[in-house]
Amino acid sequence: MEEEINSNDRSSKAKWFARCLLLACVLFLLAWVFIFRDTSPADVNSQAAKEAREEALAEVEASQVETLNGVWIIDTEIGVFNEACLTEVCGSTFVGFRIDEELVGIGGKTVVGRTPGIDAQFTIEGTRLLSSGDTNIQEGTPIVVVDMTRLITDDAGRNNAIRRQAIETEEYPEASFFITESIDFSSETDLETGFITEVVGDLTIHGITRQETVILNVSFDGSRVLVFGEISPIRLADYGIEKPRSAVVLSVNDEAIMEFQLYFKKLN
Repeated sequence: MEEEINSNDRSSKAKWFARCLLLACVLFLLAWVFIFRDTSPADVNSQAAKEAREEALAEVEASQVETLNGVWIIDTEIGVFNEACLTEVCGSTFVGFRIDEELVGIGGKTVVGRTPGIDAQFTIEGTRLLSSGDTNIQEGTPIVVVDMTRLITDDAGRNNAIRRQAIETEEYPEASFFITESIDFSSETDLETGFITEVVGDLTIHGITRQETVILNVSFDGSRVLVFGEISPIRLADYGIEKPRSAVVLSVNDEAIMEFQLYFKKLN
């Protein structure tokens, strides 16, 4: 009888241990999925982002444009911007940043912040995209103005922090970019496939303006102009941006990547 009791006791302990082990595995898996795993979306130059743009464009009605000449403005009807754009590829218009940080108990993570609040336009004359300083454009007209107050990341606490720290969106609610040199695309023969070009412009972030070189990917599908690319690296110190202060943040990279994905439609 005693041996039978001991056997049952050992069996109960074994079952209890198995349950604890299973629970530990489940908790570890959940922690990896929601905390430790880097959930940052693929960058705008990735194949996944390309497919997301193609899908977004396929879902809207296309109206053929007879000539590129004229004013082009931002098209907000392409894709949907929501919180999923912080962890997955996004088909909509946005401007944002990517920066690496080290967190206590978690390790390295790529933080992605994006905003859909964009007012942008450009003018095409012949085979030139005119610069903001061109005589045919009102002097001082920015090509892109970004509403930084709508900038979000995948963490509510970080969203609150960037309003008063680092980028300080409460004090500096806008960022902007002026093209200071016009773009000549007369040598491009396949605008639908698109082309890559470098553009020099004045970038203003955190109240500081500096000249930056931007790598643009430009294409025209007969209806809309797509522009995407990045500015890299952006040194935080160059724009007077102090690294965020938090008990859970061990370190933040000195440099960030600024990325953008913009759709334009012709102004009638």
